[in-house]
Amino acid sequence: MKLLVVMAHNPFNPKTGSENLAFNNIIKLSENNYIDVLTLDLSDKQIDIDCINCNIILADKNKDVITKWLKILLDGLKISFSFTIFISIEMRRQVGKLLKHRTYDAILLYELGAVQYFQKSNYNKIILNIEDPLSLKLMRMANLSVWTKWDRLKLIVRSKIESLYEKHIFPKMAKVLVLSAADLNDMYKEGVHGKFGCVSYGTKQMNATNLVPYEKRTDGMIVFSGNMFHPPNIDGALFFLHQIYPLVLREYPSANLWIVGANPDKRILYSASQFNDHVVITGRVTEVSEYVKVAKVSICPIRLKIGVQTKILEALSCGTPVVTTSAGNSGICGVNGRDLWIEDAPSKFASRVISLLRGESWSRFSTEGRKFVAEHFTWERSASELEMHIKQLSVNQEY
Repeated sequence: MKLLVVMAHNPFNPKTGSENLAFNNIIKLSENNYIDVLTLDLSDKQIDIDCINCNIILADKNKDVITKWLKILLDGLKISFSFTIFISIEMRRQVGKLLKHRTYDAILLYELGAVQYFQKSNYNKIILNIEDPLSLKLMRMANLSVWTKWDRLKLIVRSKIESLYEKHIFPKMAKVLVLSAADLNDMYKEGVHGKFGCVSYGTKQMNATNLVPYEKRTDGMIVFSGNMFHPPNIDGALFFLHQIYPLVLREYPSANLWIVGANPDKRILYSASQFNDHVVITGRVTEVSEYVKVAKVSICPIRLKIGVQTKILEALSCGTPVVTTSAGNSGICGVNGRDLWIEDAPSKFASRVISLLRGESWSRFSTEGRKFVAEHFTWERSASELEMHIKQLSVNQEY
């Protein structure tokens, strides 16, 4: 099959979940399909990847501010905020040129904002992988404790506008894909319609020879990973530090929490300072797995129910047992007490962390967690599911 992937963000230097999803899907799909990848040239870094049947095309980012704001005014409430960031006349020109001279079986988009580069006549070939629905994400994020009243109001208003656009554009797409069946059900409840489906996320499985057994891991080490400027992670870190960690230290005084991730928010820094040497904040690191694989426990005290928490998948693949909330598990659907521990109450969350620090059922959780990820969250499975949706689209177009 011949596929066209169009992204505003460069997927070959992945920093976000959607970019990582696109990158791995492209690599896997290129093994059996031809792919043109059109992306904005947002980085000076040279692209050097092993992509057999890929043709990478770079377009310049448009800097015409007048054009940008004129488009916003003309589109009014039917425009997504994500459109305004990457408006590019050059991208529209490049897309038009490609579609004029080449025929594609499907067009793959990994950002809602990329829809703006296409004419309505192209919509019947677009498979839009939105990762998680932005309107739901913004509305639920507004309920986090980290916001001021003004910030919360802005999120709610933005959510409403995004919802209007989603209801307008999703039914016109050939297919709209999300990562979580739970998000899919919530979209239906919100009255959003379209041809929906799911494509799973993936994670790299750590080689069994590199696994570190319980006895050789750092005593008392608890790890919480992720970008620490991201509001759900800020909320989760503060929730753990304020309500759970004191309970852990009371029963396990040698515990040490490692917060691993870029640009930690000042509220995290302040709260962590109250624990002296019992909290280590690394900031940005080269390889998060180097910390996760030697920890006794990985935590995900996230209270935002949306998407898939990749930090959980990465920890389980390293053989590190996980304690999370029901919100953290919503997109993963692990079995409580078998694949990981799921607790919302601070006292119970602390109790599960303590039991794993002490080694109780540690080996069983380590084995079952790795098995769960290997069965359900691989990039091979993700690409296979996506390819199934593409083939269904091709069959439908023949009739």
